[in-house]
Amino acid sequence: MGQVTKKSIATLYNQVSKEIFGIGVHDQKIDMIDNKILIIARTKRLPALDALSDEHSELVSSLDAALSSTYKRLLKEKLEILFDVTITSLFRDYDAEKGIACTVICFDNEIAE
Repeated sequence: MGQVTKKSIATLYNQVSKEIFGIGVHDQKIDMIDNKILIIARTKRLPALDALSDEHSELVSSLDAALSSTYKRLLKEKLEILFDVTITSLFRDYDAEKGIACTVICFDNEIAE
């Protein structure tokens, strides 16, 4: 069990991205406030989704939502196991046009950096 730090969160967030998308994030900014972590990450869009977006926008939107849901589940599982913490909520939204993801993680107790 490790300590929750910005560096450990950045490493884990990038690892989950690699597991799901095959590539890591370009950059990320992490803020830790009381019992919350805010992550703003710039990512590279999957070329296959870009290729489909004009003709099949509804399908691509559904795939984005499914990928985001999988990302949240995997990130939550890994965080709780790795750091022995309880996550009360985990929110993630992705702006496909800008390639920016915003993730908010709320913990049961205050976390320290």
